[in-house]
Amino acid sequence: MHQRLNREAFRTSRLLDFCSAKELQAQTGHEMADWPLVIAKEGVDNALDACEDADIAPAVAIRVDADGITIADNGPGIPTTTVESVLDFNVRVSSREAYVSPTRGAQGNALKTLVAMPYVLSGGRLGTATISAHGMQHHIDFRVDQIRQQPAITYRTSPADRKIGTEIRVGWPDLACSILQQSRGRFLQIVQDYAWLNPNLTLSIDWFGEVLEIAPTDSTWAKWKASDPTSPHWYPPERQQRLIAAQVAHDADNGRDRTVREFVAQFRGLSSTGKQKAVLEALCLSRAALCTRKQWRDRRRCHCRAVRCHEVAVEADQAQASRRHRPQPFRTSLSRARLRNGVLRLSQDRG
Repeated sequence: MHQRLNREAFRTSRLLDFCSAKELQAQTGHEMADWPLVIAKEGVDNALDACEDADIAPAVAIRVDADGITIADNGPGIPTTTVESVLDFNVRVSSREAYVSPTRGAQGNALKTLVAMPYVLSGGRLGTATISAHGMQHHIDFRVDQIRQQPAITYRTSPADRKIGTEIRVGWPDLACSILQQSRGRFLQIVQDYAWLNPNLTLSIDWFGEVLEIAPTDSTWAKWKASDPTSPHWYPPERQQRLIAAQVAHDADNGRDRTVREFVAQFRGLSSTGKQKAVLEALCLSRAALCTRKQWRDRRRCHCRAVRCHEVAVEADQAQASRRHRPQPFRTSLSRARLRNGVLRLSQDRG
């Protein structure tokens, strides 16, 4: 009797993509040999962003030793909720992704890749990382559930002495010590370049006991910050749509109804009431909400009804033209009036 194999359809988590050298290289854009440079770059970028957002002259301390790479700053400190979101590999969390601005990074996956790197460097054994802020230390042990084929992260907290700023330590396994040693020259060069590009930066570097201190050359130096309003001219239509969608989704998740006026007011040059009023009147949206929670829940039904209202208006115009037995141009004003009346009736029915 011929033996038959009944194949099962197995499910594999896509979260495992963060647990391979190939995927991390795709996420960071760098080979494994450059990962010490990636850790330095992402860590210092985050430190500078945090300090600049809080109007604090940045002070960054970097230490490289047998335990790994540690980067500390004097910023406001990373919130616990942000640390917890870093460990959720189902989503990306970024305060910059939806905005168009000259910022350092916007992908929202930097810390996720840093947490996963030690695991890959250890040959799939154990990766460790710690984040300290606000008197609390977050311990992260990164493994993989080989049965379910997905990350198995052990997360715990303990009291810490650090009250100011954030300290991030990325463990570096002994198995990859040669990669760390070979990156010394480029690592130190990249870190020191930050002092040239940020004259207000106080920088301290400790490479296995070899200490370098760099004082700021201009403590009052200022630049455009991520907390500064962005210009509406920076947004092409597709990026404007992305920003609106991101804010609508965020408001829906947090139980908030944002008005169009509030959306307009966040742009540079549109903070005055007069300019906001002119924009809203031109759009006929003076008292409109960007999207209410009920509209968000019913967005598909609302869209279909609005499309149908427009179709009905077009069909009515075409039928009227055919009854007159002569070709007539499409009467835009009549169709718009009917569409507006249809939308008004729709809003009344939904209210």
